Amino acid sequence: MKLMVCAMLLFSLSILLTESQFVPNTCQCIQTREKVRGPFVDIRVTPKGPSCLQNEIIVKRKNKNAVCLSPGGRQGKRLLKCWQQMEKAGMDPKKCVGRKRKRVKSKRVRS
Repeated sequence: MKLMVCAMLLFSLSILLTESQFVPNTCQCIQTREKVRGPFVDIRVTPKGPSCLQNEIIVKRKNKNAVCLSPGGRQGKRLLKCWQQMEKAGMDPKKCVGRKRKRVKSKRVRS
């Protein structure tokens, strides 16, 4: 009987000691920028979850530099919204990378 109790106790103790430990706030982006210039080649979005408490937007520029973009900034919000729409529709999120410039048509004034 004592042997059985000891075995169960050791088994329970081994399970408790070998269980993985949760490490909060292990985000990939340490520093973020509000705005990134230049053409983008790729975009990677990591949704918030147990490992990081905020969305992460990582854009790869044409010169192969990866830059973390702030999800709270104007550019970050636009890319995040586009990425979510593409994911929902089942389309390629790389379409969000293209530049979107508004062209203003000038009105000609006739005299």
